[in-house]
Amino acid sequence: SQSEQARILQEDLTCPVCLEVYRNPHLLSCGHNFCKTCLDNVKRQGERGRFRCPECRERHRCNAPVLKNLKLASISDNYRQRHRGGAVCSGNSKPMQIRGTSAVPCDYCPSVAETASNTSAMKTCLKCEVSMCPEHVKPHLELPAFRGHPLTEPFNDFWKRKCPDHEEMYQYYCLDDKVCVCNACTVEGGHTGHTIKTMRNTMKDLKGSLEKQLYRVERKYSMAEKKHQEQKEKETQNKKYMEDCEGILNGLCEEMKTAVLSFTSTLRECTRTHCDTNGLAIQKNISKISQDQTRLLEARCGIEALMQETDPFRFIEAYRTTGKQRCRRLLRRNMFYPEYVDMETEALGVVMEMEMRKFLDEGLQSSITNAISAMCKDPLSQPPLQSCHASDAAADEGEDDDDDDELNVSSLEE
Repeated sequence: SQSEQARILQEDLTCPVCLEVYRNPHLLSCGHNFCKTCLDNVKRQGERGRFRCPECRERHRCNAPVLKNLKLASISDNYRQRHRGGAVCSGNSKPMQIRGTSAVPCDYCPSVAETASNTSAMKTCLKCEVSMCPEHVKPHLELPAFRGHPLTEPFNDFWKRKCPDHEEMYQYYCLDDKVCVCNACTVEGGHTGHTIKTMRNTMKDLKGSLEKQLYRVERKYSMAEKKHQEQKEKETQNKKYMEDCEGILNGLCEEMKTAVLSFTSTLRECTRTHCDTNGLAIQKNISKISQDQTRLLEARCGIEALMQETDPFRFIEAYRTTGKQRCRRLLRRNMFYPEYVDMETEALGVVMEMEMRKFLDEGLQSSITNAISAMCKDPLSQPPLQSCHASDAAADEGEDDDDDDELNVSSLEE
């Protein structure tokens, strides 16, 4: 969709430091772009004339020449002008004020206790550590003094997002210790020399891992659906066989009248016992397969709900606390493979013939033999799907059961 394409374009044009559309972007030798102002700030934080790229952590000399990315600058400027043009068109109208108890309130507006018209925040400034409504965010968007202030989607849990050791906002994720870290932690804290990635890229990698898990769930659910359908077909065949037998026996009963009434009752009981035995096995298989389906649906819903999270910190926190264990627990349980249901009627025919000999009389043998032949011809048994199930089981067991949540260091280094 156009909205999805616009979102992807904005992500590609967003500076990973200030989280705003590039302003005067410059390209490092490692291939990553940053605003000129953001790059100067990173250089000032360097040590011994060197600094690390905020994206891949590669070292660069502070005095090394950095060229402006002219093509990216042109695209960013055009995007910003179109964005501002849309804002000007709606500038005469009063900014839309979103109200709701679940929204983040504006820190500059009066509190709910003072007035009932409290306005929800539109943006949060990471530098000022305040959330602002559309009216109060204007200075950050218009005044040059606030140009270097990074704005994000509104939130009010600053205490969770700040490093307790350095009082800085979390910006990165340590792959070695699997914790969120600030910029100071990567330079002088306990994470110096560790493999570091930005939280946004970490979220992308973890979502990629969840997509693989979702694929496995979908594939296993398709297997369960196929097996469920097979058992349903057998159940239908079993019911149809019983119905056919009922029709044949009713015709025989009409033909033989009273003379063979007890005999037909005995035959009916034989067929019912045969079908009930198969029916119990089929119902057991269906019940077990339905349990697999329910479990896989639960895993799929859990993953899809987690994939909807867009905030990196909340996503990682939810993934580590519930998502990982829940997905692994549900996926590691072995799937049920149905027991073979024997639909053969040879044994049933033997029993019926024994009953026939007890009630034979003049003129009855031919009619009874024909009825039994009609009931026992073309047995409904199907060859067992052992090879199919065995291949499915081998494929399932052959899956690499590695921890998808554990990010491989070599694959994540940029």
